[in-house]
Amino acid sequence: MGWYSVRVLLRCVGKGQPKRLPLYEDRIVLVRAGNHRAAQEKARRVINKRERPYKNSLGNVIHWKLNTVFESAELFEDELRNGRVSNGAQVYWRFIRSSNPVKRLKKEGTMNALY
Repeated sequence: MGWYSVRVLLRCVGKGQPKRLPLYEDRIVLVRAGNHRAAQEKARRVINKRERPYKNSLGNVIHWKLNTVFESAELFEDELRNGRVSNGAQVYWRFIRSSNPVKRLKKEGTMNALY
């Protein structure tokens, strides 16, 4: 069994949430599994089990629902020793072919544009 990072997309649902421009969260979770398919299924189960409705600052009940499981990446064993993640551990990566990768990531929305 190895460690995997699994990239998922969650959607915010509930009273007061706009239907035309919904709010999503791009999240990466860590799970221990035997292969990519098992890691993705485990991530799905873990997220569905942990996400609970709560009241937002306006008093509306909202809930984060799993929308899509995108991908998984197997982590290197030297990053995880004795079940512990070391400082600077690489938990996600992807290759990007672009002359301006920062602009591309901002356009895709995978980098926080506030920084």
